[in-house]
Amino acid sequence: MVGVTGIGSGIDINGIVTALVNSERAPKEAQLNRLEKATTSRISALGTMRSVISEFNTTLQSLNKLSAFQKQTVSSSNSSILTATAGADVPAGKFSLQVEQLASSSKVALQSVTGGSAATFNSGTLAISAGSSSINVNITEDNNSLLGVRDAINTAGSAQGISASIVTDASGSRLVLSSSKPGVGNDLQVVATEDGLTSGANSLKALGFSAGSSVAQLPVVAGGALATFKEGTLNISSGATNLAVAITAEDSLEDIRQKINTDGAGQGISATIETVEGGGSRLLIQSSNAESIAVTATTDDLSAGDNSLSLLASVDGSNSKTIDTAQSAMFKVDGLSVVKDSNTITDVIEGVTIKLTSAQSADDIAANKTVDINIAEDKGSVRTNLQRFVEAYNKLVQTSSELTAVVQVGEGKPPVTGALLGDTSVRNLLSGMRKELVQLGSQFDVQSLAELGITTQKDGKLSIDSATLDTALTEKYDKIAEFVAGENGLMGRLEAVVKPYLGSEGVLQQREKGLQTTISSIDKQREALNLRIEKVQERLYAQYNAMDMLVGRLQKTSESLASQLASLPGFVKKDK
Repeated sequence: MVGVTGIGSGIDINGIVTALVNSERAPKEAQLNRLEKATTSRISALGTMRSVISEFNTTLQSLNKLSAFQKQTVSSSNSSILTATAGADVPAGKFSLQVEQLASSSKVALQSVTGGSAATFNSGTLAISAGSSSINVNITEDNNSLLGVRDAINTAGSAQGISASIVTDASGSRLVLSSSKPGVGNDLQVVATEDGLTSGANSLKALGFSAGSSVAQLPVVAGGALATFKEGTLNISSGATNLAVAITAEDSLEDIRQKINTDGAGQGISATIETVEGGGSRLLIQSSNAESIAVTATTDDLSAGDNSLSLLASVDGSNSKTIDTAQSAMFKVDGLSVVKDSNTITDVIEGVTIKLTSAQSADDIAANKTVDINIAEDKGSVRTNLQRFVEAYNKLVQTSSELTAVVQVGEGKPPVTGALLGDTSVRNLLSGMRKELVQLGSQFDVQSLAELGITTQKDGKLSIDSATLDTALTEKYDKIAEFVAGENGLMGRLEAVVKPYLGSEGVLQQREKGLQTTISSIDKQREALNLRIEKVQERLYAQYNAMDMLVGRLQKTSESLASQLASLPGFVKKDK
């Protein structure tokens, strides 16, 4: 309600009412402001405390593991040959190794063809195996190109670790097959079977491959196995093997096959005849030494025969060949020979994982040079972990001290106090932790933090004496873990002390909820205060306006009486 200022009385009603209202509001409003400020400060302080306690608890959890205090350092004297890692329970020791051979998987290059990735094959099935892993790839008119065969192999072999790619060189394009399975007996094998349903430019059998061999596909000749040739010599070479097969006039393709097989029986050279779709036959010459095959011919072309022997000459490099042979890793550990189908070894030295990365040279093996694995106690990591604990604990103590401190700021002035001064939750937490710090672990060989050089200072913080810790690490390294970690260890006991103060139902969170209730109560009290002050203001305006009106009426009455008196005979108004 807005009053009219002193019309009748001339009194400043607004000023009086405002002053009275402010004097009525000020004490309660100041009280609420002080309470709100203190409560907000406590909420903020509890949030800070909760954050620091949570950080401390995270440190406790990461250190409450035996492995954190039982680590080993593992080093290799030649990391280019091998590396190693060890579990926490592996005792210190030294192992000498010689790496003679790495494990490797099979990789082969199949017969080259002309036409690039678009070259086509007769339909059928490719049975591809690498040890116990095998796949069957169906080749149809939908995928009988070199590109289609590659994709079909990759789709079928993805789960078995068998893959294919196309490589093009001067002799043409070919499939290169790879297996991810190392170890002796895991060489790639390819068996091609044609079904006669679809014809292509090449026989599917050209993609056949036997482990440890190379195959040369010779040119097609008309007349099949009975086709005859002129006199001459067929020269076949594969690596260190050189075979000269004498061909007499009118020898048939079948005769030549038999001669190659007879002359090459002791040298790993053999031949078969392949009939080509659409007419004609050709020789397939295979070498078991995994080297490339080259075939040349010398002929007089004067003798009888349907074909020149030069037709059987092949281009060097067009044959199938082994690129990598599947083999096992071969190495020695302290003189004991070991063979494994992997370069990652987990079951030779208990608890130690060895990764072989390169074989030693023949000279180093002959000189009996070794690569040493040294396993030692990782004292540095234990020291670091204890330092982490001390730093996290000291941060908690420092924060709690700041939030509960009483600081004198000058003579005659009130001290500045921390937002959590007198807070029982903080006091109880610190008391509980200090109790655990001084509790003796009588069931352990290490019974107190003091034995590790960790002691409590006057300000409640912890400090580490390096010399004492060094002695403990040397004399009691294997005993520290059981004192520090585990349910009954120091970290586990401190976790139990801290746990009730964390989480949505924790002590600090409940305290914050209570303080938030106080903030809500302050807001309601402010609303009530405003309503009460509004009513006081209305009442005061009503009272002062009524008084003003009364004064106005009295003044008019006074003026009327004075006028009447002045009109009476003999009345003389005296000057003031």
